[in-house]
Amino acid sequence: MADRIPNNLIEILARLPVASLLRFKSICKPWYSLITSPSFVTEHLHQSITNTERNGSKLLGRVYDSNVNKERYLLVNDDDEFGDKYSELESPFEILFGYFGVVGSCNGLLWLVDSYLIDKLQIIIWNPSTRKSVTLPMAPKPQHRHTCVYGFGAHPATQEYKCQAFVDGAVHWVAYEPCVGGGVRNLIMLFNMASESFSEFKLPPTLACQPPPSLSIKTFGQSMAVLCSGPRDSGHCCIWVMKEYGVAESWTKLFSSNLLGRPNKTLEFRKNGKVLLVSDNCLASYAPGTNTLATTRIRGNSRSFYVDRFMDSFCLMTVMGSCTFCDALLPTSQEEMGDRVENTAVMKDVSES
Repeated sequence: MADRIPNNLIEILARLPVASLLRFKSICKPWYSLITSPSFVTEHLHQSITNTERNGSKLLGRVYDSNVNKERYLLVNDDDEFGDKYSELESPFEILFGYFGVVGSCNGLLWLVDSYLIDKLQIIIWNPSTRKSVTLPMAPKPQHRHTCVYGFGAHPATQEYKCQAFVDGAVHWVAYEPCVGGGVRNLIMLFNMASESFSEFKLPPTLACQPPPSLSIKTFGQSMAVLCSGPRDSGHCCIWVMKEYGVAESWTKLFSSNLLGRPNKTLEFRKNGKVLLVSDNCLASYAPGTNTLATTRIRGNSRSFYVDRFMDSFCLMTVMGSCTFCDALLPTSQEEMGDRVENTAVMKDVSES
């Protein structure tokens, strides 16, 4: 059916926003068959990735407003009027206490985890563009006394999704190990999606001794960056970038600042080079060159803020057959690294509920 549609029209459709394509599905059966086909979803994803890398004009934010006990998801324009204009997405999920933890995002999908009640753990993959979601079964409980680390990404060749920063085909997270004589040393653990293997990177000495919760990993252009927030009320933050992937000697400090008296949490980079952070429970934009801070009207619980580059995506348009859980603990043996459990995912169209 889809081959009756001219190729030049298909190329045009692949560049359109998801909201338009959702309406066009009802025009006729050939259009429905085309727009819902895996090949079209893949082509639309490639166009969205290219557009996001070139323009990246929108940011997806999440914040919890404790005054009304509501979790808010926002689309914010990353332009000169940043923070003044934004639209709000209706959150279709219910949570017993507080707000979902955001594990990460990939190809326009968000992985949300409600881990307040460990025996009733909710794991949801949600596409804000299509409002479709996949509810995953509970991951296997760790058999050892390690912290369980969730990661989310796609196989670089097959685009199979496997269940924090996603750089160079691998999931990265901050870990730590005990030092001889006491104390701990921070490092970056990574899980390669293609080879399903673990490895680690060293951090700069300045970051290796920081409290682990103060560190987070993001992408800066095509490089990996580590964002460090100082102790509460200190106002200190700094950002380091690994200029050459995998080379510890290439770590370079991008900037450090001291915004005295302003609690902060570093969140994300804007396309103009400014840094998003939380200041006095507000989303703020910091300019390292001039050491100036501009706050927005977006307010909420400082711990609940999450910001990432928004990608308009059709992923989850077709039912996912399965999802793989990979044991991302700090393992004690090579055998533990290879253990994994596969479970069937359940798909739900939350726009119809």
